[in-house]
Amino acid sequence: MSESERFQELIESAVAELGKELTVDTSELAVYAAERSSHLATLVNDPDFDIAVRAERDAVALKAGIILTNESDSADFRLVGIIQGAIHFAALAV
Repeated sequence: MSESERFQELIESAVAELGKELTVDTSELAVYAAERSSHLATLVNDPDFDIAVRAERDAVALKAGIILTNESDSADFRLVGIIQGAIHFAALAV
């Protein structure tokens, strides 16, 4: 199973569990998330790696149509947390 397929499976599972709808196709979002985690893999030893992870998390969330604000519901926060954990883990696993 490719990295983008793993991301797609994770995203689809999280979206279904949380009852969310995304503004982009999950396969497109998964490919984007895989690309961003590959980029993060080049920054693993950078002292600002955690900042880069948060920036990539925000980029993937924005691509999914999720913008966190004070009015965001807990499902949005949870989905963004899942995205962050997935891209962080994928970057470290390379």
